[in-house]
Amino acid sequence: MSTNPAEAYAEKLRKEREANPIVTDHLDDNSGEPGRRMMEGAFQSDSVYASYAPDNVPAPVGFGEFKDESDTWFYVCDFHDMVDDLPDVRDFVNIVSKVHRASSGKSPTGKFGFAVPTHLANVPNDNTWQDTWEAFFTQAMKSMYAFEKQTQGVDAELDSLFDALCNKVIPRLLRPLETGGRSIEPCLIHSDLWPGNCMLDADTGGIIMFDSCAFWGHNEADLGPWRAPRYRLGRAYLRQYQKVMGKSEPHVDWDDRNALYALRYDFLVSALYPNETKFREMARREMRALVEKFPDGLQEECKPAENEYYDQSNATKHSGEIKLDPEIIAGKISNISEQH
Repeated sequence: MSTNPAEAYAEKLRKEREANPIVTDHLDDNSGEPGRRMMEGAFQSDSVYASYAPDNVPAPVGFGEFKDESDTWFYVCDFHDMVDDLPDVRDFVNIVSKVHRASSGKSPTGKFGFAVPTHLANVPNDNTWQDTWEAFFTQAMKSMYAFEKQTQGVDAELDSLFDALCNKVIPRLLRPLETGGRSIEPCLIHSDLWPGNCMLDADTGGIIMFDSCAFWGHNEADLGPWRAPRYRLGRAYLRQYQKVMGKSEPHVDWDDRNALYALRYDFLVSALYPNETKFREMARREMRALVEKFPDGLQEECKPAENEYYDQSNATKHSGEIKLDPEIIAGKISNISEQH
C-alpha cells in the first residue's frame, strides 16, 4: 500500500466516484516535460491539501497524458462555479488555521519541503527536503530570485542586497525559530493564498481554495501574500490569524518575518511581468529595508517590531540552485497569463 498521502486520497476519491459518478470537472493542461511536472505538482499538491480541507478544495480526480495528444498533460478536478468575492475573515482564517493545526508534525519525512516540484503560476519551486526551516526558505528564495533574474535581467545592486538577505537577514529572522530551546514543526502550507485562489462557491457560498503550491513549512509563511495591498488581504486577516494561532517565538520578530515571507511574492510577481519594473522596485525597497534593519545579521539582538498587528502579550506559542526550464523562461507554457 502506498504511503503517499496524495495517492491515498486519490484512491479514496476513485472509490467514491464508482458509487457516485461525477457530472462535471475542471481541466487544466500543458505540454512537454514542463507540462508534466506542472500537472503532477498540481495534482499532488491539491490532493494533500484537500485531505486536510475536503470541504473547501475542489476534489482532485487525476493527472495524465492525453491519448490523442502525446506529450500533452492534464490535471482534472471537480468543477465549482465561483464568485470573485473576498472570503469572510473569520471563516477564511478558520480554514487556514485548521489545516495548519491538523497537519502540524505530519510531514512524511519530518523535514521541510515537498515530495515533487510545484509551480507558483509558471515559476518552478525547489522543494528539496531540508532539515531546518532556515535552509528550506533560503533555498526557496534563491530559486525564486534566480527565475526573476532570468526574466528581468541582472542588477548588481539587487545581487548585493540579496546576498546580504541570505547571509544576514534570513539567519537573523529564521534561525531563532529553531534555536535557544525553540522549535517549529513543519505543517502543510498552501503557499499561494491570494484572492485569485480563494473564492466563494456560487451555489453554497462556501469558501473554495484551489491552485495550491503546497509544501511542509512554517505556518506563518502562508501569510506572506496577505501583506501586499494588491492582494486585498490585509491587517484584518493577519490580526484574526494571530488571535487564533498566536505568534511563533521570538514574538517580537513577527512583523519582520512577515515582511521576509512577503518578499518572495514580490519577486514572483516581478518574474511574471517581465515588461514591468514596479514590482522589482518594490522588492528592492523591501529587501533594502530588511538589510538595513539587520546589518549585523544574527548578532543583532531581538528588538520590538514596530506597528505589530496584535498584542504580543496575548500571543501563545505555536509550535540551492534550481534548473530553470528554457520553455518556461520563454513563456511557452500556456494558461499562465493573468495570474497574480
